[in-house]
Amino acid sequence: MARHKNDAGQALILFAFTMVVLMGFAGMGIDMGYLRYMRRTMQAATDSAAVAGAAELNYGDVTAAARADAATDGFTNGSRGTSVTVNNPPLSGPHQGNPSYVEVIVAQEQPTFFMKVLGIDSHMVSTRAVAYSGTSGACIYSIDPSASSAFSVSGSADLNAQCGILDNSNNSTAALVTNGGGCVSAKYIGVVGQFKNNSSCAPSPNPESGIAPFSDPLAYLQPPNVGACDYNTVSISGGTQTLYPGVYCGGINISGGSTDITFSPGTYIINGGGLSVSGGANVNGNGVFFYLTGTSTSFKGVSITGGSASSLIAPPSGTYRGILFFQDRAITGGSSGANSNIAGGSGMTIQGTLYFPTTTLSYSGTSTNAAYTILVADVVKITNNTYFPDTYSTDPNGFSPIHGAVLVE
Repeated sequence: MARHKNDAGQALILFAFTMVVLMGFAGMGIDMGYLRYMRRTMQAATDSAAVAGAAELNYGDVTAAARADAATDGFTNGSRGTSVTVNNPPLSGPHQGNPSYVEVIVAQEQPTFFMKVLGIDSHMVSTRAVAYSGTSGACIYSIDPSASSAFSVSGSADLNAQCGILDNSNNSTAALVTNGGGCVSAKYIGVVGQFKNNSSCAPSPNPESGIAPFSDPLAYLQPPNVGACDYNTVSISGGTQTLYPGVYCGGINISGGSTDITFSPGTYIINGGGLSVSGGANVNGNGVFFYLTGTSTSFKGVSITGGSASSLIAPPSGTYRGILFFQDRAITGGSSGANSNIAGGSGMTIQGTLYFPTTTLSYSGTSTNAAYTILVADVVKITNNTYFPDTYSTDPNGFSPIHGAVLVE
């Protein structure tokens, strides 16, 4: 009888011990599953941060961009035991020491739940990614995600682009359209939605439909501060004159075939009224950057028409390297006069990036004297014979202002 009692007691102890062990394994499994989940989440954030950092390689904000991107995914440097380390060049791996690569390491202390009974209160999770920045091969971007005819060539326009064309619209019938006798020749043509050819001239190469959607390639670009007015409603018709950097409230209107205006190098902030060049007037500026802003009622875009042989060249260095026009993102396409039209004469030189992220840009011009011309707009319309060069030898850095970042590790 006593022996049976002893056996029962031993069985109870063995059962209790077995339950503790089983619960320990179960708890460890739950904790390990949670840690694996957090590692996957952290790795995705690290990959994204590395790409964001690489995209900023040529603009000096690598660490800030990478950490800001990681923060949007919930991993803020210095918060809740999180560290986001950014190395350019990488300190380890096959790309160690190469300044064209950015290494991001995200580490965060993760709590345990069941393993606390074993004295393990937390576990450090760390992930690493490396991205590379390469020059983008495209020079025409229409970034509206759904518009019909987000990119179009009309009439008898002949578009010759020594670079790629990318259309972000997912329109299922006519995201990218060629009309009339419009001809398109480019290095490549990609469209998220579908291509529609209404032209007697087939594009070359044939557009590739169904490409992956892409984001605004200049989304990182920060606008300049808009201060008090330095000049008010400048209107010039006839004569020779020099304009200087500053804040122009009410716009700049230049007209008349006998008008020849020089813009001194620097930043021109046009607060309402836009920039208008018409009637054969010519404007010239080397190293100039224009920021267009205003209210929903005062804002106007850029209009260069009437056979102008103007020459406008973007800055070769600085924050706005390679950016000629930058439209305030707060402006919408529905605003009165918001859309832009640049259609000068055969001698017109437009060198730089024309950035109109929320409005329509109609463009035509040969720009044979320009080294490069880049269009980034909500909707892009090519309205006449147009040539897009793609040479960056005039830039001290020798690369496009728009870069693509690729994850490599």
